[in-house]
Formats: sequence, C-alpha cells, structure tokens
Amino acid sequence: MATRLRFNLPAALGTEDVLVDELAELGIEARTSGRGAVSFLGQLEDGYRACLWARTATRVLLEIGHFPAETADQLYQGVSKIRWKDHMGPESSLAVTFAGSSQGINNTQFGARRTKDAVVDQLRSPSGQRPRVDLKNPDLRLNVHLRKGKATVAIDLSGESLHLRGTRAVGGPAPLKETLAATILRIAEWPRLAKEGAPLLDPMCGSGTLLLEAAGYALDIAPGLNRQRWGFSAWRGHNAALWKSLCREASARRDAAASRKPLLFGSDKSANQIQASLRNAERAGLGALLHLQRCEVAERGTPSTDLPGLVVTNPPYGARIGDAQSLVPLYRNLGDMLRQRFLGWNAFVLVDKGPLIGKIGLKPKRRHVLFNGPIECRLLEIPISSKPVHRFTD
Repeated sequence: MATRLRFNLPAALGTEDVLVDELAELGIEARTSGRGAVSFLGQLEDGYRACLWARTATRVLLEIGHFPAETADQLYQGVSKIRWKDHMGPESSLAVTFAGSSQGINNTQFGARRTKDAVVDQLRSPSGQRPRVDLKNPDLRLNVHLRKGKATVAIDLSGESLHLRGTRAVGGPAPLKETLAATILRIAEWPRLAKEGAPLLDPMCGSGTLLLEAAGYALDIAPGLNRQRWGFSAWRGHNAALWKSLCREASARRDAAASRKPLLFGSDKSANQIQASLRNAERAGLGALLHLQRCEVAERGTPSTDLPGLVVTNPPYGARIGDAQSLVPLYRNLGDMLRQRFLGWNAFVLVDKGPLIGKIGLKPKRRHVLFNGPIECRLLEIPISSKPVHRFTD
C-alpha cells in the first residue's frame, strides 16, 4: 500500500466544518486541525482533487517535514534533512512563507531566510548554480509553520490562493472572496436547492461573486478548472498524467451539466457594478445565465418564478465602505424588501456583528459566525413567513 501523505488546508475562520463536509463529498476524510485549518491523510490524487474541487479552502499544503525548531540552527538543520532534489533543482526558483515564532526565532523574515539558506545550500551545483528567490511566480512555494517549538514544512500545491478562480476580470470596492461566498452558499444549502430548481437572488450583487459561485455549484463546474498555473506545475513530484485525468473528469462533469438553467438574479444600485458582474460572468462563460437589474434595494421586486428560493447577500458594513450610521436606511430597506415581497423565501445575509443587524427588522433563526478577512461577521439565517409580517423593532 502506498505511503499516505499529510495535507493541510487553511480556511477562513468559522468555515472549517463546512470544508470538512465538502471534502467528505470528494471521498476525503478530513478533520479540523485548529482554528482556520483542516487536515487529512491521503494519496497525491486526493491532494490534486482538493486543489481542483475544494471551493471553501484557501490553499492545499503537502507536508514534507516536521521537526524541532526552537533555534535558528535547529530550523536550518531540520530543513537540510529534507531531500530537496526530489522537489526542485538548482535551476529552480522558490519563495518561502513563514509563520510563527519560537524562543530563538522571533522574526518571520529571519525564519524564511534561514529556510531558504538551508534549501539553496543543499542544492548548490558544482558550477555554483543554486535556486533563486522569486516572490511573485516561484517554481516552488514553501510554507513553514512554527508552533510550540516544532516546525512543519510544506509545499503549497495551490500556488496562488484558491479564491483566485482564474475568471474574475474586475472586482468591487470591497469584493467578497470566492471561498467565503462558496461557504455561505453551502450553509444556505444552495447545491441541493439548485437541483430542485429554486431561484437565487443577490439584491446587492456588486461584481457578482455570489452569483458566479452559485452558478459553479449549479453547473458542477470545478472551481480550479480554469486556472492555468498551480504550485505543483514545476514541482519534481508532479504527476502530470494523473492531473490531466482529473481535469478530463471535471470537464466531463461540466459538459454533462451544461444544459442546466439555474435561476440566478442580481441587482445593484451601481451601473458600474452591474457591468462588472457581466464582464466577470462573460469571462467565466456564464454571461447568458445571469438576470441582472440596476435598482436600489427598496425597488427590488420578486423574480417571476414558480418556487420560492434564496436571497443571499453581503451588504456593506461601514467598516470599509461609508459610515455604519449612514447604512441604517439600507438595512431597513433590505428588511422591508424581504418581509413585503419575498414571502416564503429564505434569506442569508452576511453582516458585521455590530448594531446594524437589528436594523433589518427580522428575527434570524440562526447566526453563523464567519470572518470576512479580519472582520468578525454573522451570517444571518432568516426564514421569511409565507404571510406578511410586521417589522421587528430592535
């Protein structure tokens, strides 16, 4: 039996359990391994499958070393024991991301430099050639995590963050990352509802991130299928034939679902944002699927559909766009729109944990704790009665 490899998948705080469930659907048994991380043991194929299909992870890291590193010398010695010729050559480029500290290593730049020194010293050729540092587009990106005097060295198989799907042309003033959007949609059970023909609306769609992630779920499009470069592309351990077979499988699944017509509606008060949504959708090959309308939240009407569905949205918080007090009318209008025109629907609204929550005027059934970057948020799960309801006053 082939030796199992250890993979670590960083994820946004609050999304760990969602990622575990997502990996289970890929046939991968994973567990949470701390705040903002999930890990599993498996074969290289499992790591590749996670790169290709995991919508909620930010990276896929392949662990290749674990050793004591209280001091800089111990770090250097531990890194030096790894057979680097199995992973790269003297002609290669590398970048090192270092996190954590110990008694003898209290500077991440110093830790990254000692890691780099150990690698290039081992690989220096008789002619003097040795790997060079390339922080932007390295052949191999190394991730070193130092905690409680132990260092873990991993190869970043993803390269760039997995939220970069390879399709976004333009963003908004405070765009939602694709990985967080995918998490919200899983919590809202959109994959199941899409199969049942339910509609989805984002009344503040911005550059269309939620809508495009919803389309990816509905049309069974692997989020990594359009990416051209990976962290393993120049890795000596890369199995090109295996990767190509997984991409062919993903392409076949996409083609088999191409005839589906998910009901995706969006609106925004900004004409520029509507255009941004259209450009991003067209770049992803999904331009014909989105039904977009320029209007204020207070003017947003109910789509003409046979079934009630989901309203999923990420309104501004005031932390990055405008002042929180100036957003009170927007939140009141959102609540009025939901309770007056979306009877029988379910709403999922990602908001800052502050006082704006109460301005919506509808009692949430559940509040899921999620982090949008450094901002602690609440994903409000709001079932809307099929009968008109009065505003709940905070």
